Amino acid sequence: MGLLVKNTRFDEIDDDIEIGSEVIIKNTNLVGVVVMKIGSVYQVKVDNTVSSYTYDEIIVKK
Repeated sequence: MGLLVKNTRFDEIDDDIEIGSEVIIKNTNLVGVVVMKIGSVYQVKVDNTVSSYTYDEIIVKK
């Protein structure tokens, strides 16, 4: 029998960016595309380089 936990941080994930979204890297202002998410780390492709960033290090381009 499993344990059901409600009203936790995992019920409402506000810091989720979809794969394929254009983002801006805060410290360099470079524009990239999210290619993968592993846990809370986003893999962002800028030009031909893929680097890892957390949600706090990127801004979703609108």
